[in-house]
Amino acid sequence: MTRRTVMASVGGAALLASIAAIIVRGTTDPMIREQEQAAELYQVRCALCHELEGGIGAPLDPRVLAAYGTAQLLFNYVRLAMPYDAPRTLSDEQYWLTVGHLLRSRGLVAEDRVVNGQTAEGISLGAETR
Repeated sequence: MTRRTVMASVGGAALLASIAAIIVRGTTDPMIREQEQAAELYQVRCALCHELEGGIGAPLDPRVLAAYGTAQLLFNYVRLAMPYDAPRTLSDEQYWLTVGHLLRSRGLVAEDRVVNGQTAEGISLGAETR
């Protein structure tokens, strides 16, 4: 698959995430809305580097994420260094959404787990939490 094809696929995925977010925004469940917003944010700001074959960012598999030890330490790194081309340009809320999405989508925390500044220190990313 060429880089152009992969980029088009990622762009298509971002479009689908946006459409899904618009549809889901009609729901009254704030957790579902937050998760959709987080998925969209990840697709728009992170996937181009981390999901493309040959991308400049490492694939974000559970092993890589778990190496940070806690959700708080992962957040600290992501906030300091990402996005690669413009670090520290997102709001803390956007960084928390991204970290929560990564941990949920990689199976490191339950789908309904709240990941934020109040809970992050207590969220261990070790194997015993899965």
